[in-house]
Amino acid sequence: NKVIGDNETGFKGTGDTHYRMEGWEFIIAGGGLYNNLDYSFTVGHEDGTFAYPPTQPGGGSAALRRQLRILKDFIHSFDFLRLKPDNSVVKAGISEKTRATALVEPGKQYAVYIFGGKQANLSLELPAGTYRAEWVNTLTGNVDKRETIKHAAGLATLSSPPYQEDIALRLVRE
Repeated sequence: NKVIGDNETGFKGTGDTHYRMEGWEFIIAGGGLYNNLDYSFTVGHEDGTFAYPPTQPGGGSAALRRQLRILKDFIHSFDFLRLKPDNSVVKAGISEKTRATALVEPGKQYAVYIFGGKQANLSLELPAGTYRAEWVNTLTGNVDKRETIKHAAGLATLSSPPYQEDIALRLVRE
């Protein structure tokens, strides 16, 4: 019940993918702060437009900042103070190549982040109810798939749309 942060990340190359995925995984695992080093901000480039060399130890870019804004908007779409880390809600659909992290308020709201693979079929343990499912593209912020699920209780299987590296599921009881 204390806030933890992932502060001044870096040293994983200059590409955006690693830093985006690290931010999503950390926040959906219950972290309260993700603060990456952004090498595109320098003296003379206070607007974040510095074109750093490929030998730079870390990354950062306007595109990465947009992707992290998608994470912020996603988590703020929940009553996130009520969410707690609980990966046990994911019962099947994860493999060596695909992993999932979940923040849950049981029976009410579920934030699930899936990374690896290209498409997921998740089995989630849910109580009876009607749920709105939205699959959020972590690169664009678009909802790539929406559906309403009328569920009797037990395991519910949800199929994601195809994705590149990762995708997020917003599941809220109506």
